[in-house]
Amino acid sequence: MTDELEHLIVDTDGGLDDALALSYLARHRGVNLVAVGSVHGNVHAQAAANNSLRILELSGNTTTPVAIGAEAPLNQPLHLGHPEDPVGALAGIPTRTPSAESAAEQIVRLSRQQPRAHSLLALGPLTNIALALSAEPDLPRLLHRIVIMGGAFAAAGNRTADAESNIWHDPEAADAVLSAGFDCTVVPLDVTRQAVATREWLAALAANPTHLWGQAAAALLQQPGELPPLLLHDPLAAVLALEPALAEFDHYPVRVHLDEHPVRGKTTAEATNGPRPSVAVVKKVDTDAFRDRLLDVFAREPQAL
Repeated sequence: MTDELEHLIVDTDGGLDDALALSYLARHRGVNLVAVGSVHGNVHAQAAANNSLRILELSGNTTTPVAIGAEAPLNQPLHLGHPEDPVGALAGIPTRTPSAESAAEQIVRLSRQQPRAHSLLALGPLTNIALALSAEPDLPRLLHRIVIMGGAFAAAGNRTADAESNIWHDPEAADAVLSAGFDCTVVPLDVTRQAVATREWLAALAANPTHLWGQAAAALLQQPGELPPLLLHDPLAAVLALEPALAEFDHYPVRVHLDEHPVRGKTTAEATNGPRPSVAVVKKVDTDAFRDRLLDVFAREPQAL
């Protein structure tokens, strides 16, 4: 390992776009994938951990530890986005087992061991990060930075009319993290909705049928009729965690609405002269370059299913 590597901790809720993002990071030569934590959201945290272990195995990584994280939000009932677990059905059962420590404990331990050395990429609800922050209030200064896939500002939500799914699944956790003073980048629906897997991009991915994602792309292309919109939310956040130069940003404090429906989980920009710290919110992204980055990495190291 060299100092030029990006030392990443990834927090994931086990969905399909999470799996694509994790596979990309596991294959990327510029990444030291230090640890993965699972969290409720798309599936149960245990299932998300198993999915992460299997995706890592299929990507040639049998060493990165995976810890099971929070099974439920801080202050509302559990809801699962994809309880049928499509990643588990696609990828199968892992040969490794999760770590003994929790995902929050893992974040705290690594941050204390090497202050400012690790960045954290959050691809699901922010419950684990909020729990880690509660256990270690100095976490914003111990982590190098945090990149969050979540929120919606000018765009409509994808869980409710106003709320993006990751934030909606645990609004209290999201508000605690966004107001804590992390060096924080938010990748919202405003830009991830531009990160679409086009038919041409899928065809290029399917050109290599010897790995998981080439096979999945080929299967999608064989379906009759128009393809549904295939949005690459989490892969975009993963790529921008490594290459922020592909994006443009606004900087302002973000508040999460904790009221009951219909606005619960909505993210709004706050005045910059208020008490909350500003975060970097992606407002524009080079989507062609983003898709090219994914293809470059997946073409480099094919892996059989």
